[in-house]
Amino acid sequence: MLNLLIRKLIQGVLMLLVVSAITFVLLSAAGGDALSVLQDNPQISERTIENLRKVYGLDRPLIERYGSWLVNAATGNLGESIAFRIPVSTLVGSRFLNTLIMGAIALTLAISVSLLLAILSVMRNSRLLDGAIDTLIFLTASTPRMVLSLLALLLSLSILPRGSAGGAQWFQLIAGSIVLAVPLISIFLAQLVHGLKDVMEEDFIRLARAKGLSEWRVVSHHALRVSLNPFLTVAGLSLGGLLGGSVIVETVLGWQGIGALMVTAVRGRDVPLVMGIVLIASAAVWFGNTLAEFLQAMNDKRIRDGY
Repeated sequence: MLNLLIRKLIQGVLMLLVVSAITFVLLSAAGGDALSVLQDNPQISERTIENLRKVYGLDRPLIERYGSWLVNAATGNLGESIAFRIPVSTLVGSRFLNTLIMGAIALTLAISVSLLLAILSVMRNSRLLDGAIDTLIFLTASTPRMVLSLLALLLSLSILPRGSAGGAQWFQLIAGSIVLAVPLISIFLAQLVHGLKDVMEEDFIRLARAKGLSEWRVVSHHALRVSLNPFLTVAGLSLGGLLGGSVIVETVLGWQGIGALMVTAVRGRDVPLVMGIVLIASAAVWFGNTLAEFLQAMNDKRIRDGY
C-alpha cells in the first residue's frame, strides 16, 4: 500500500504540473488580460493600465510569469484575484466547499439508487423490473444536464415565493444535486446490474446457495463484493464529469460554487483565479481516483499483493 501511495503522489504532482502549464499557456494564447476591459474607460489612461500590469506582473514574459506562479503555488500562495481583490485561496476555498457539498449529495444519491435497483434486479429476476431499469438507464443517460437545469430553474420560479432567499438556496442545493446525480445513475446502474448478473453465474455463488444461505446474503456478502472493483473504477473516473457538470448546473441555478466561479474567471481573464480553480479541481479529481484505487486494494487481496 505504501508503494501505491508513493506512485499516486508522483502521478499527482506530474499531473498538476502538466495541467497548470497547459492552462497557463492557453490563457496567454487567448489574448488580453483582466485589465484589458479598462481600455474602454476614457477616465483611465494607458499609463495607469501599464502601471497596473506591472503591479500584477502581466508585463513579464510567459515563462517568467508561470515560474513565479508555480513557486508561489508550491508554498500555498495562489495569489490575489484581480477582479475580486481578495486572496484566491480564500475565494476558491469557500466556493469549492459549496460544490463539494452538492457533489457529495449527488454522489450519495446516485450510489444509493443504483445499488438498490441493482440488488433488486438480481434478487427479483423480473422482466418487468429489468425493462424499467433499462428504460431508466436510457433516460438518465440521454437527458442533457442543461435541460434538467432549465427544468429545475422553471420549477424554482413557479414554486418558490419571491424574496425567499433561504428557501431558494435549499432548492438550488437539492435540485442541483439531483441534476448532477441523474447522469451518474445511468453509469453506476448499468455497471452494477451487468456486473452483478455476471457474478451471479459464477460457481462460488452456486456453492453459497448450496450451503443454504439466503438470497440477500448471497448477493450482499458475496456477489456485491466481487462487483465492487469495476464499480469503484467507474465511480472514480466519474468525478471529473461531476465537476464539469457543476459548471452548467451552478450557472443556470445560481449556486455559488466553483463551476460558476470558473465561468466568471475565464470571462474576466482573471489568470490567478483561473489557475487556482484548475489546481484545486485537478487535485480533487486526483484525490477521488486515488481513493477509489485504495478502496479497490482494500476490497481485493489480489490487488494489494500486486503492489
